[in-house]
Amino acid sequence: IADCLKGKVALVTGAGGSIGSELCRQIAEFGPKTVVLLGKGESSLYQIMQEMATLFPDISVETVICDVRNAPKIDSVFGQVKPHIVFHAAAHKHVNFMERDPDEAITTIFLGTRIVGEAARRHGVGRFVLISTDKAVNPTSVMGASKRLAEIEVQRLAEESEAEKYVTVRFGNV
Repeated sequence: IADCLKGKVALVTGAGGSIGSELCRQIAEFGPKTVVLLGKGESSLYQIMQEMATLFPDISVETVICDVRNAPKIDSVFGQVKPHIVFHAAAHKHVNFMERDPDEAITTIFLGTRIVGEAARRHGVGRFVLISTDKAVNPTSVMGASKRLAEIEVQRLAEESEAEKYVTVRFGNV
């Protein structure tokens, strides 16, 4: 993974979340040129941006306030920052909330993955990593089903892409 990150531009969606912010910290250890923190929560992005500036002063950190469901803005961001690798961690994490608001699970998790993945393909991003969950295995909730659909979408993108590499990583007990 060091070769994928050293001196490169890494974009992390959901960068203010618990998983996204930890990814940012770990990515920075590999010496990227820039880490782009993308998320819709201003306070959480500000917090991880400040932490990154303190812990990794030699790494450029950019922030983008954006919902992954906003296709025109996602496309614009990819055109501007030109990431080499994308870690797509934007998602909801509370199953009970998603059962009450299933449209949020489906549009953020599945549709957001499609939008970010398609933008990555259009802009020639070399690698795309979907952060998924063990809840996608034999899903029993709207959130698990949404994550499984997102995984299937990444498989589709992988099959349709020639140069780009699309992968899914499942975290347990998220």
